Amino acid sequence: MRTIRTLLLLLVTSPTLLDAQSGSYDWPSQNLNIHNSRYAELDQINKSNVDQLLEAWTFSPGPQDDITQATPLVVSGVMFLHSRNTMFALDATSGVELWRRPLDAGSAGGPVRGSTYAEGRVYAYRGADLYAFDAGNGEVIRSFGDTGVLKVVAEALNFKYPDVYSVNTDPISLGYRLTTPPTIHDGKMYVAAALSEGHIPGGLVIRIDVETGTVEWVFNTIPQTPSDSGWEIAQSTWGTGQRAGGGVWTPPAIDTELGLVYVNAGNPSPDYDGSARAGANLFSNATIALDMNTGELAWYYQAVHHDLWDWDHVTGPLLFNISNEEGDIIKGVAAGGKNCLFYMWHRDSGQPLFPMVETAVPTETDVPGEIVYPTQPIPHTARGIPMDPLCATFIPFDDPALAARSKQMYTPYSLTEPYIVSHGGSSFGSASFSPRTQLIYITGKNGAISLNVQPVGDSLTPGPDSRGHTESFSELDRISDGYPPSLTVSAYSPIDGEQAWQTELPAQSGIGASGNLVTAGDLVFQGIEDGGFYALDAGNGETLFRHQTPRIIRASPMSYAVDGKQYVSVVSTNTVVSLALP
Repeated sequence: MRTIRTLLLLLVTSPTLLDAQSGSYDWPSQNLNIHNSRYAELDQINKSNVDQLLEAWTFSPGPQDDITQATPLVVSGVMFLHSRNTMFALDATSGVELWRRPLDAGSAGGPVRGSTYAEGRVYAYRGADLYAFDAGNGEVIRSFGDTGVLKVVAEALNFKYPDVYSVNTDPISLGYRLTTPPTIHDGKMYVAAALSEGHIPGGLVIRIDVETGTVEWVFNTIPQTPSDSGWEIAQSTWGTGQRAGGGVWTPPAIDTELGLVYVNAGNPSPDYDGSARAGANLFSNATIALDMNTGELAWYYQAVHHDLWDWDHVTGPLLFNISNEEGDIIKGVAAGGKNCLFYMWHRDSGQPLFPMVETAVPTETDVPGEIVYPTQPIPHTARGIPMDPLCATFIPFDDPALAARSKQMYTPYSLTEPYIVSHGGSSFGSASFSPRTQLIYITGKNGAISLNVQPVGDSLTPGPDSRGHTESFSELDRISDGYPPSLTVSAYSPIDGEQAWQTELPAQSGIGASGNLVTAGDLVFQGIEDGGFYALDAGNGETLFRHQTPRIIRASPMSYAVDGKQYVSVVSTNTVVSLALP
């Protein structure tokens, strides 16, 4: 019966991108689809032959174009990717450049992580702006925004708060920028804006018309006024200071049947000094579900209350369907964060799949005015025990001096005592879900960090140079000598919450950002910072293959097929590396 149920899940939950007649398989968005599943329905490369993979081709755009964190797209045999400066189209079978177009409007902002394809167009982002190109010839879509460029964050701020922000507002000066490509469905584009460390007045979720770029609704993850959705819930959770942070780092996910769009909101600001923001600080560090037609809040679940550790709730959201032992299909949403914990909910209601127990945590602090939140939600399994973390939540040291400074999870940082707390977790590198194994795969980072808090109270102002984390600590040490960082890939079962397996790989820092990919060949692909590109057995985590790429990997991999041939691609610093069987 398990085989039959799994086949049914494959049929009803995975809108296929496979064209059997042409032997092609497309990868049209950063995380493949609107569920953010990162599951490629390709098995030409599988456990029996993955050790035969060879480099099929490579492409390097040049030093002026940084693609370090980008996941390419492939549609109809053409690969698309962009830097902050240039949009590229390549032959996906050879890496030969087909065309390139400049991205040169407005401020550049930070690194880019991917593009999105829909209906013959490719959409790219730079700074706080979106660009639209004809996928066939690279021509600008002049009907989109202002002759092909939409100042989407400025338009959204003016739409949401017309008495505060004009259409000529420079979002970069307020600390905003886009950090993820949009999610597109049925002629609508869902755009997310960050950056919490810019002390922004809330992360933005924006719905626009794909054809014209017209803003249709805006949701603020940190409600600012009584007219904001969720204000009545969040109002009393911020004390008397500024309401800032909550940037959305990763692509929204969509459930079309429920009519909901899901996002993960990041940390509040300032990062480490919460004295001016007494309370839980909603809806920071939360998974949030919105009505996709109105942008109104449907439900939320906060994973970290009153964050004092820069523990963004950033990985995901990932939508999945599973069948339990009774044969019922359960629709879930999963997320992870930099606290090394993994969370799963029913995606219609936001109720946890398994108990999340509010647990007492350390509250002693020497930061003036700080009121540490007394409890934090800890995910448990169906057996009622805490879930195994996706990375280290306590750092053991052989050195007695370091061991004396190592504190348990959720210990607040100090003004004077150089406590050591685990640091890394899961970042904006995406997780994946396989309907074949019914497991979710999430990448974590093990690292140790020590810092002293620099009190800033309510003194920060929004802007790219008013970054809460750099102004709210005075000393920083990543403790890499005493605790060498590593990377983990963990597999979790949404059926019972158990960790099926965890594989540890080397890393150069505890803050890497790469995610993973799972395929129908029952392989999980993962890149690491020494340039190693691994294939793991999706069933047990065994390492089956390693390929040395030119440099550091901080991007998430993808897979596609052209003319019946499967490829697996990943960006290694500034080089696209595509592997295939001989």
